[in-house]
Amino acid sequence: MRRIILSIPPDYDRNFPPLGTPALAAFLEDNGVGCAQIDLNIGYRDFLAKGLNVPGGTAPAAWNFLLHAALNKFFTENCSGRYYSQMLERDNASELPRLPYDNNTNSSFHFCERLLSSEYLWRYLEDDTENTFLRFYKEIDIAALVKAGKTRLFCISVTSPTQALASLTLGLLLKKTFPDIHVNIGGQWATLFRRQILERKDLFRCFDSIIAFEGESALLGLARAVESGRDVPDMRNIFTRDFAVSAVERPAEEDMDLLPCPNFLGLPLEKYDGSADGDVSLTYETSRGCYWSKCAYCVDLPLPKPSYRAKDPRLVARDVETLIRRHSATYLLFGDPGLSPRQMIGISRAILSSGARIRWWTMARLDPGFTPEVFGLAKKAGLSQVNFGFESSNDHVCDLLDKGNRRERSSRVIKDCAGAGISVDLQTMLALPGEKFEDALDTVDFLVAHKKYISHVTFNTYYLTPFNHVYNDPARYGIEYDKELALPFAFFIPFRNAKGMDPARAELVEKICYSLFARARRMGEEPTVSGRTPSEHTAEFTMNGRSTSLRYIHNGPTDEYVVQDDEEGAIDAGIAQAA
Repeated sequence: MRRIILSIPPDYDRNFPPLGTPALAAFLEDNGVGCAQIDLNIGYRDFLAKGLNVPGGTAPAAWNFLLHAALNKFFTENCSGRYYSQMLERDNASELPRLPYDNNTNSSFHFCERLLSSEYLWRYLEDDTENTFLRFYKEIDIAALVKAGKTRLFCISVTSPTQALASLTLGLLLKKTFPDIHVNIGGQWATLFRRQILERKDLFRCFDSIIAFEGESALLGLARAVESGRDVPDMRNIFTRDFAVSAVERPAEEDMDLLPCPNFLGLPLEKYDGSADGDVSLTYETSRGCYWSKCAYCVDLPLPKPSYRAKDPRLVARDVETLIRRHSATYLLFGDPGLSPRQMIGISRAILSSGARIRWWTMARLDPGFTPEVFGLAKKAGLSQVNFGFESSNDHVCDLLDKGNRRERSSRVIKDCAGAGISVDLQTMLALPGEKFEDALDTVDFLVAHKKYISHVTFNTYYLTPFNHVYNDPARYGIEYDKELALPFAFFIPFRNAKGMDPARAELVEKICYSLFARARRMGEEPTVSGRTPSEHTAEFTMNGRSTSLRYIHNGPTDEYVVQDDEEGAIDAGIAQAA
């Protein structure tokens, strides 16, 4: 019996299982309400993969990368002249030339926000020739699964805009097939665009209610109402089509200490990319909200920001033991927006006291409270990597954006972390509001000077996203954009960085940094691998009755895969290092 189903729709990251449905499932079950979880996102990858013919011997990590590249090439080559083709992103798009998540497919941010405002939305949602999400749902016969379980409540967890069209497709299919089933959507996307959804009454053809902000108590109330045949309860965080737009700013927050350990039962844990080589990698959170909560450009926590709440470290250790026992977990991603020094100390001590053996990594600020002693303790408790929100080493830029970083402190914290034997991963952002070319070169100089302490640097280009401080007060940060021209569901908003550098200069800065890194390698700072030579291969991809070919090179010395264009040689489709 699956009277309540919690689903993870495509198309989303597959490194770790999302935390949304496991957290909700545990809360429901802890309160006597049973449910089932299904990961349609993993199933969708398997569905697409059936169309990819790759020469034997390719490592799984490279295989997944090739599927991504094949989809890009397929939509670029095969979808011109379709009724929706003008809404697909093109590589030479002038609006946002270096858009993150830069795929041309039907799960791209670009396509999602345009189709949602298009006259073709409803045609596409029911098009079982072109809409690959609908083809997938029909192939796995999702309707039969719902019918067999006598499902009364079907919940769709929408974290990213890349999942929005797949979620609407699924909801519409279910509502047409089973009008009496209550379909609910929730998650970060539904929360971010709650006002826009409520203004679009036609979207309620795909669902009956929305849960915005935190979902545990709201979903429990909804589940009990649906099971007993009552109307949707008047609870904070639950909205139906009859709610006024002005009523959405009333978030309720959960007490972290009252939340049970997330339950991942029913999810295909062995299929996530982070669970390679016998590992079982899971997500977990020790806090909600951000203890700093000031960064002007924040993407993850748009306004109104949730309050910061940390779980008692002893309860965290209890949950860690449960995850090890229940799921044989060996590796955890602590998905807190930023783990504080105090929380890191408390959790490390609690894990050590419990005797649990687990490896974990987390995200954090370059906080002055991090010391060699803190990192040393955390290392003993299993901490293997910290992903720091570095962004820039320039104090003026960090001050403008209320980042709170200082160059000298960043240097100390990075060295202390690496000195404890913990990998340092830096998230770096270029072309920030007010950041000039010379400011960015300061950051390059810092990265090169600290290269031996840094395991990995991720470069991001700044883009204006909705409902944060820069969006609300652009003049203060030297940003210019036209709110009236922005699409209602736009996540990346066209803008001009009037007092800073443009994305083209940011690309130059990134190339300069990589060039200096490469020069350091040539001077012998890093060993090289030799003994294998590059080899060229061709993969074939077929979907919707159409196909494309993909040429790629396997670089034996580095065990990397590089996609090639048929005419121009290597292109910027990306590089995947084999697991």
